[in-house]
Amino acid sequence: MEMGPILRAMRRNKVRFGLIVTEVALTLAIVANCVAMIRDARAAMVRVSGFDDENLVNVRSTPFEKAFKEDGYLDNALDADLRSLRSMPGVRAATNTRFLPWQGGGSSTEMRPAGTKGEMLRTQIYNGDEGTLDALGVGLAEGRNFTREEVDRDTVRLRELGRNAREMGPDGLPREKFLQEVIITRAYGRLAFGDNPLLGQQLEDSDGDLYRVVGVIDHFYNPYGWPIHEYAVFFPNRARGYEFGSPFLIRTEPGQALAVAKAVEERLLAVNNGRNLRVQTMDEIKAQYFGPQRLVSTLMSTVTVLLVLVTSLGIVGLTSFSVAERTRQIGTRRALGARRRDVLQHFLAENWIVTTLGVAVGVVLAFALNFGLVTVVEGAKLRWPLLAAGVLLLWLAGLLSTLAPALRASRISPALATRNV
Repeated sequence: MEMGPILRAMRRNKVRFGLIVTEVALTLAIVANCVAMIRDARAAMVRVSGFDDENLVNVRSTPFEKAFKEDGYLDNALDADLRSLRSMPGVRAATNTRFLPWQGGGSSTEMRPAGTKGEMLRTQIYNGDEGTLDALGVGLAEGRNFTREEVDRDTVRLRELGRNAREMGPDGLPREKFLQEVIITRAYGRLAFGDNPLLGQQLEDSDGDLYRVVGVIDHFYNPYGWPIHEYAVFFPNRARGYEFGSPFLIRTEPGQALAVAKAVEERLLAVNNGRNLRVQTMDEIKAQYFGPQRLVSTLMSTVTVLLVLVTSLGIVGLTSFSVAERTRQIGTRRALGARRRDVLQHFLAENWIVTTLGVAVGVVLAFALNFGLVTVVEGAKLRWPLLAAGVLLLWLAGLLSTLAPALRASRISPALATRNV
């Protein structure tokens, strides 16, 4: 097949074919980056946290009775709640902790190896008690769990010292620094201490307080709002207060999460009805956490489909117009001996050249757009296999869009073309 007639026809209609080239290029650039972000979002949504998500129930107790303002009353109410929760049918473990898988937030701090002047290393921090790891379904790779005595001791000690007067004690003298046991993730331990043994190592914060490692967790998914990797430290103390309430995390027997969630409110109100309760299964929390990602993925999927459809319709329109405009030329070629297959190949080849020019420009635009997304805002890095799939998709869409008008052109008879002159 001669390419000369095709190239001459394209030169005579630069604007028309240029618009299609531009449309194909923009479609490839936008669609490739949209699909990359969709894949990245879906990968996050199916990521395994390592916790027993399917069997977790979260309970938040917010008191309104004034008696909860007293520390003693609050501590006794918390103990009664935990005893009641742990004795419920279908419950394997219950804990008082503000850590919540898939919460997307929390608190962080900076520490470094004790006695050094090195860089302060940021980590996520959570409170925990003797039942926290069991409730999460997380085992210790090294060391031991917190004891009830450590939880009670540090809760009282932190309350007495007061974290708002960090440097001065209640008597106006510099307060005594204290040593607290902590459980850390192996990732944070390696960040702080390298390949050295982690148990017994000590960390210090910016106030000079010391933290001794008594336990190590191997893998830990941090559901935080910004990348903090698997860096986490657990402290043994209670999470409770009049304004913020007391959070509980319950781990149920397999398949019992819904039944426990329905029964837990009545159970806790029977213990103390001077508070409001909010109960959620982890499936509900996870759905809420990924709600924005699902919405964005749906919108980007819709945009992707619409762009490919509009580009395909543009190619159909261009080919149909070319067929109508060149009816006489087609009829003349047929009269001179051109076969239907020759006419069909002409328009398919013409479309392939236009599409190829478009995807060549689109590849450059796609990487330029991706560089901007990754540099300026958070975005998924574009990879060659995905871009190659986009090129193949547009080639296929272009050929399919051209096929019907090209077949119609191949059926034009020389006699009909002559009568229309």
